[in-house]
Amino acid sequence: MTNLIKAECYKLTRNKTFWVLIVTMAGLSLLLHLLVILDWWQLSGTVFDQAGLSEWNALTAFHLSLFFNIVISTLAGFYLATEFTQSGVIKNQIMSGHKRSHIFLAKYVIYSLGSVLVAILIPFVTALIFVWLLGHGEILNDTNNLYLARAYSLFVLQFLSFTAIVLWIAVATEDSGKTILFTLLLAIVMFAIEKLVTVPFVQAVYELTFFYQLSEVFQYQLTSTEVIKSVLVGMVSLLLLLGCGVFVFNRKEIK
Repeated sequence: MTNLIKAECYKLTRNKTFWVLIVTMAGLSLLLHLLVILDWWQLSGTVFDQAGLSEWNALTAFHLSLFFNIVISTLAGFYLATEFTQSGVIKNQIMSGHKRSHIFLAKYVIYSLGSVLVAILIPFVTALIFVWLLGHGEILNDTNNLYLARAYSLFVLQFLSFTAIVLWIAVATEDSGKTILFTLLLAIVMFAIEKLVTVPFVQAVYELTFFYQLSEVFQYQLTSTEVIKSVLVGMVSLLLLLGCGVFVFNRKEIK
């Protein structure tokens, strides 16, 4: 398992798409934060406003599933899906005696770490740098630090469930274009359910999904019950999705 993780890490760092996404997200994050801080892009009423972190309003764009799924599905498409049809790496790993479950989990671990780096860490670090360079470091007081620690810890937990679904799609489609398309369609469907569906039962079920928690975790005020609920939703979702992913991968024909 350790060797598989090292191999996946090596492949990710050698992947050109990964580095293009890093540069792109860093540049986009710098631009958006600059526009917000200089008041060229007016944003108000965000969760960061409520927390007294208005200088970080640009981060709200990076928390939208419709936005970050494009980034992580692109990474999945050109880092994972293409392995089935072009390099034969997966077939060689299986023939070398590695368990399929270990192969799947190794790919998930490294892919998720790469996705967190590109879609979450880079925008966050960019915001942090801008705050200090422009002399707004006082907004990072103990209260706001606790809020950010709680919000991002819960967000990453839900985010890991999202990467599990994207990996599942990449394994099923074996195609970079289909991986990006189906992941985008999934995000659109869940967004439509959240914004348009008013049936109480559907809404109640939706609130028990990690899709709902992706935005809910950034609310400035969360009760202990709501935090526990978010943790449970994230952990149960992640375990179920990984179990289903391993099940599908174990039964997939590798040509």
